[in-house]
Amino acid sequence: MRVRTWGTAVLLAAIAACGGDGPDLPVPANIGLVPATNGQRAFTRARLPIALAVSVTAADGMTVTRAAVRWTVMDASGATVTDSVTVTDGEGRAEVGVTLGATPGTSSIQAALVVDAQQSVLFTAEALPAPQLTGLAPATFTGGDLVVVQGTLLSDSLSVEFGTTRARVLGASGQGTAISIEVPSCLLPGSVSVRVRAPGWASNEVTGTYQGSAALLTLPVGGYLSIDPAAVDGCGTFPQAGVQGAEYLIVPQAATPIPGVEVSYELTGDSAVPVVVATGPAPSAPEESAAKRFHDFLRAQEEEFARVPKPARAEDTALLAAAVAGIEVGDKRDFRVCDTITCSLPADFSKVTAKARYVGAHAAIYVDVQAPDTLTTAAMNALGREFDEDLYGVATRAFGSESDVDQNGLVLVLMTPVVNGLTPQSDCETTIVTGFFFAIDIDPSFRGDSRSNQGEVFYALAADPQGTKGCAHPVDRIERLVPVTFAHEFQHMVSYNQHVLVRSGNSEVLWMNEGMSHVSEELAALHFESLGDATRFSRFAIGDLYNAFLYLKTPAATHMLFKDGSGTLAERGGAWLFLRWIADQFGPEVIRRLSETGRSGADNVAAATGEPFEPLVAEWSLANWTSGLSGFAAPRRLSYLTWNFRTLYQSLNSQVPDRFDLPFPIVPPTYAGGNFATSGLVRSGSGAYFLVTQSPNQRGFTLRFRGPNGVPLASTGTPRLNVVRLR
Repeated sequence: MRVRTWGTAVLLAAIAACGGDGPDLPVPANIGLVPATNGQRAFTRARLPIALAVSVTAADGMTVTRAAVRWTVMDASGATVTDSVTVTDGEGRAEVGVTLGATPGTSSIQAALVVDAQQSVLFTAEALPAPQLTGLAPATFTGGDLVVVQGTLLSDSLSVEFGTTRARVLGASGQGTAISIEVPSCLLPGSVSVRVRAPGWASNEVTGTYQGSAALLTLPVGGYLSIDPAAVDGCGTFPQAGVQGAEYLIVPQAATPIPGVEVSYELTGDSAVPVVVATGPAPSAPEESAAKRFHDFLRAQEEEFARVPKPARAEDTALLAAAVAGIEVGDKRDFRVCDTITCSLPADFSKVTAKARYVGAHAAIYVDVQAPDTLTTAAMNALGREFDEDLYGVATRAFGSESDVDQNGLVLVLMTPVVNGLTPQSDCETTIVTGFFFAIDIDPSFRGDSRSNQGEVFYALAADPQGTKGCAHPVDRIERLVPVTFAHEFQHMVSYNQHVLVRSGNSEVLWMNEGMSHVSEELAALHFESLGDATRFSRFAIGDLYNAFLYLKTPAATHMLFKDGSGTLAERGGAWLFLRWIADQFGPEVIRRLSETGRSGADNVAAATGEPFEPLVAEWSLANWTSGLSGFAAPRRLSYLTWNFRTLYQSLNSQVPDRFDLPFPIVPPTYAGGNFATSGLVRSGSGAYFLVTQSPNQRGFTLRFRGPNGVPLASTGTPRLNVVRLR
């Protein structure tokens, strides 16, 4: 694995497809169900674990991209689908989510081609009787008590939640009428709701009464809690260590779903003479590059464009694939290209004439006739194959289909010196604009706008080894940077289509939008790893790994849920890490659920996972330290499954210590015996990390978690104190 040795670059780019004349696009002719998605079973009112999926092919067996599929519930079961029409991705696959009805029984869901309703398939799904809760025994309890959750159809495969805190399940009765659990410690005194949960489903609630007590906070090794600050004073006392000693990771966190929030805190442990250790001031921000300002401008424009009223959508015709792409190698056409970092007026868009150098299955690459003629046909073909055979399928399988407003079946890639000129000479050795997507091109509200090119366009750097149009860009740099940038920006294109154009929602919030684009880069990397291509695996993975390293070095000082601009590299790293953890916990299908929706931000995460945002982000914060920790068997919820970051960063530290300057980026202060006092600032989604150790048989200690000067912490920012016992 190697690091880019030149710049960091704002992410954007594109490629094309196989050379030759414009292809005849395959017409949808056949539809087949994906067998693994049929015949699923789940509780009543539950979301099916896997989206129903079909594959669409042409008469000659070729897969069809962007074919419209209509989904219809064929009975009165009460089942619902997330969309009435969905579109096939780059692999000819269309999906829909299903939530079963309230009555046990079989549901039938039909998938039919919009262009030919006679071509259809029928899915079945069975709604099973769902567990019901009837009560708790005893109904009054405190932390550590054994309680029986009573009801019907109960099993130890269900998780049990007291409020939003997961309880430890000890077993279930053979008749399914009871689950024995250990009540979590450190709940707020008073009424508490209890329910059981399975993937995509939650039961009815019963209530009990939690009594606060001064009982010791006893956690088994691997046990963890996320504690409301208001409960800490009544329960935050840890017991004397045993003969092996003990160690705890403690993470004060802003678990808020609201971007851009800051929480000031004081954390003390039995300290008679507090010594304040600052842990969270934000590092001074460097002067923003032109590339970052431009990227921020584009995302802000998307948010603004999304609010513009859209013309009525003709559902039955808007999603049909065109019959002919109509572009051939050698064709010329004019484009309007944003030429300033805050382009808004028609005068801010240069007219560019470009020639089609490559036309393939999913893209056509155009090159500005004013660009230096340095990219050979072989190099252009290689870029095209990378898009058609690798990147397009990976991205659309993960996120769904892009739009096709110009009905040519292609994404157009324009390589032009106008993009080169967006980066001033002073930034050439640091951060550059490598390419971009501009939502005005696909938004139907701007069909008559002279600034819009009325199609799916990705704007990319042109090769310019001599730097005649700005920074010098040799061919190998174009070949290296443009595909990675395309993977990133193509997600933005798909996201705008899925959220705004298809479902009339708002554009995805910044932290999620950027995090998803970094997931796109990662998925491309994992694709190339599966092919044994170490060079391209490293090329696509290294940006995410470096950004995540920066985040983990300064988590308290960094918003994971950022709201300004497009995020620093560290902020983007945090957003990618969180989404990677979400995908590891809920399966790769969750990424498509996050994309094919009108929801956004934390609400999107909660809907896609079926779980509240706050406990998810708390578990993720602990996983950043515990996953892969030597000598510690981390619970699944406190683990990453795709990456072993500890091993990975140790290797990168050996290879490139100037960029990865630590074997592992989180370096928590360690306090012996629980005697300490520290204060700091944590930001949305993020936390600070501390280790507290006890030697064998050492006395216990008590934590206090409050605001500055000892005042109670306000609920703003949803402060939580997360604790896990490591040994």
